[in-house]
Amino acid sequence: MPDIWLDCDPGHDDAAAIILAGYHPGSRLLGVSTVNGNASLHNATQNALRVLSAAGLDKDVKGVFPGASKPLVRQAAACIMIHGSSGLDGTDGQPLFPETDLPVCDQEPAICAMYQTIKSTYSSTGSRQKVQLVCTGPLTNAALLISVFPDVVEMVDIVLMGGSMAEGNTGPVAEFNIQVDPEAAQIVFSSAAHVTLVPLQVTHTAVATEAVLDRIKAGPPPAAAFLRIIVDMLTFFASTYRTAFGFPDPPVHDPCAVAYALRPELFQTKRMRVDVEMASPLSLGQTVCDVWGSTGRPPNVNIALSMDVEQFWTDMIAAFHLAGQRSPLKP
Repeated sequence: MPDIWLDCDPGHDDAAAIILAGYHPGSRLLGVSTVNGNASLHNATQNALRVLSAAGLDKDVKGVFPGASKPLVRQAAACIMIHGSSGLDGTDGQPLFPETDLPVCDQEPAICAMYQTIKSTYSSTGSRQKVQLVCTGPLTNAALLISVFPDVVEMVDIVLMGGSMAEGNTGPVAEFNIQVDPEAAQIVFSSAAHVTLVPLQVTHTAVATEAVLDRIKAGPPPAAAFLRIIVDMLTFFASTYRTAFGFPDPPVHDPCAVAYALRPELFQTKRMRVDVEMASPLSLGQTVCDVWGSTGRPPNVNIALSMDVEQFWTDMIAAFHLAGQRSPLKP
C-alpha cells in the first residue's frame, strides 16, 4: 500500500488528485501541504480543506499544512484564467465546495510536518518502503524540504505533474508548475531523489469527455450531491480550457501524477537528463529533455511517455463514487 504525501495548489485537477489519493484502495493519504500556484496560498489552503471535508477525508488525513506563499526568488502566481478567482470556482463563479470549519495546521512549517511524517512512516516499514511525495503544483515546498532536510531523499520517491517535452501551456515551451518556480524545479531535479515527471504530453490524454461525465453521474444515489459538484467542477474546467486553448474537453492533469504513484505499471517511462531553463525570456521554465543522451550528462529524471487512459478513468471514477458515498453532502 503506497503511502502518499500530496503537495498541491488546488486547483480543479488538484481536487481530483486529493480524491484519488484518498480513495484508491491501494493507497493511504498521509497529509496535504499547499503551495502558491493555481491560487494564492490562502485560497489553495482553504480549497484543500473544503475538498477534504466534502469528500469525507478529514478524519483520515493528518491535516492541511500551508507551505510557501511565493516561489523561491520570483513573484507569487495565480492562474485565474483557468481556475477562477478562488482557485476552485464553479460555473456560478463561486467556490465549488462548501465552507468548512476544519482548522489549518499552521503551528509548524509545512516542510517540518512533511519531514517528520515521511521519516516516521518510512521508519515504520523498516526503511523498506519509500513514501510517495506527489507534487501537483510548483515545486517550492519540495525544494525547501530537500534543502533543509537532505536525508529525506532516501525516504521518498518524488512524483510530479509538470513540464513538457514539446509545447507548453503558459509559454511556447513551458508548463505552468515549472515556469512558476524554475529554480525550485532545478533543485529537485538535481537532487539525489528518485524523480518521476508526468508531463503535458501524458496529462493531455486524460480528458474529461462527455462520456466520462456520464460515467461519473451514474454513481450510486447516496453520492448524487457530491457528484453534482464534481460534474460542475469539470464543466467549469472545460469552459476555461475551451476559451484559453480551444480544447473540446479538459485535461485532468494532476491526478495523473497520483495514478503513477499508485500504479506505475499503467505508464511507459524513460530515464533521461532533464534540466530547467532559468534565464531566457523566450523559454523560461522549459524542461530541457535530453531524449537521445546527446549531452552526455547522466539521466536524473524518469519521464512518463504514455498512460493507460481507460484504466486511469476507471480508477478515478471509482474514487469519485466512493467519495460521494462517504461525503457528508447528501441529496
